[in-house]
Amino acid sequence: MKKQKQDSDIIVGLDVGTTKICVIVARMKDDKSVDIIGVGKGPSSGLHRGIVVNPTKAEASIKYALENAEQNCGTPINSVTVGVAGHHIRCINTSSVVGINNADRTIHQSDIDRLLEQAKLIRLPGDTTIVDVIPQEFTVDDKDKYDEPPIGVFGIKLEVKANIITGILSSIEDLSVCVQNCGVDIDEIVLEPIASSHAVLDETEKKVGVAMLDIGGGTTDVAVFKRGVLKYTAGIGLAGNLVTEDIVEGLGILNDEAEKIKREYGYALVDEILNDDNITVRSLRGQIPRTVKKSVLARIIQARMQDIFELSAIEIANSQIANELHAGVVITGGGSLVRGAKELAEYILKQEVNLGTPQGISGGLIKEVESPIYATGVGLVLHRLKNINRKKVSTFRQPDKTNKQNILSNVKKWFDEL
Repeated sequence: MKKQKQDSDIIVGLDVGTTKICVIVARMKDDKSVDIIGVGKGPSSGLHRGIVVNPTKAEASIKYALENAEQNCGTPINSVTVGVAGHHIRCINTSSVVGINNADRTIHQSDIDRLLEQAKLIRLPGDTTIVDVIPQEFTVDDKDKYDEPPIGVFGIKLEVKANIITGILSSIEDLSVCVQNCGVDIDEIVLEPIASSHAVLDETEKKVGVAMLDIGGGTTDVAVFKRGVLKYTAGIGLAGNLVTEDIVEGLGILNDEAEKIKREYGYALVDEILNDDNITVRSLRGQIPRTVKKSVLARIIQARMQDIFELSAIEIANSQIANELHAGVVITGGGSLVRGAKELAEYILKQEVNLGTPQGISGGLIKEVESPIYATGVGLVLHRLKNINRKKVSTFRQPDKTNKQNILSNVKKWFDEL
């Protein structure tokens, strides 16, 4: 039986994580915002640190979450926006320059496109591909600088400084094939830190400078923003899964039990514990339950969370603008929910730290997704919405040739009078 067609006003974000698959279904509104109408989720299998290692298991996990979302929202899903992340993601600084030879001597959108294509002409290893090109600053005729594409500006030379985001080609292709094998098309592949930033950061924070740490199950993504754009990003191969594994090894318990007590009793900072009560845990092989102190569990968690924040501090320093982050640091993702994570992050990063939860959404299921766990899924929807609106209504008007001719005529007349 042929699958029904997805409504044209439906946007779907697919967050394929190491520990969970999350599907966010939204309907576009007339005011260029979205209503969340469906949520699908399920355990993730076949991935390790954001990379597909078992395609069969990965496909089954993705398909389960998609079907769960369809049942939840009551509408078919034919296409999705997919997030990509992992410790294989890299950020490279580059620049390019083009000449402007239009008849009216002004910069057109085609010149911006040509400039950014030129920026992609860099030497990369054979197994690496370009995920995104993020302009940092435009310069016209070696003097005038612009944060936004200077469409309509007079000039003969246009230059850009840009960040090239790269990833391992095989990793991105493996994920794409798994998604498509589940019977859906891919609208866009988006860098997950950029997606999450749409959900948990506002434009003011991005302008004055902010670092975002998205602590997932398999990886921690670091993204640094300044002047409204992504300045630096990196992936760290330490995240929530390793915290759980440390608890398993340290207490000699099953993985499910370790995850449960981490959520219910865990602290990322021993000093945050007010009552050092005993916790009853199930031992391996059904042995008699035993008790451990909250402080013992906290020391295990704190050691690994400290590693995560210390490595994040190194990556933030690598951005070379660590001292310009006036909005501090925002932590999000499932790993940020451990009690005391905010306080430990402030102690290590020496910055103000806030917890990032999805914003800018509405609808009947808004309460269901107002958690850092859904930051990437919601962000993928908001990123797709932004691109759709950009195509519908160009942010920058093309030059009005008639108006320019009048201006030039008036300038010429003014010089003649002199």
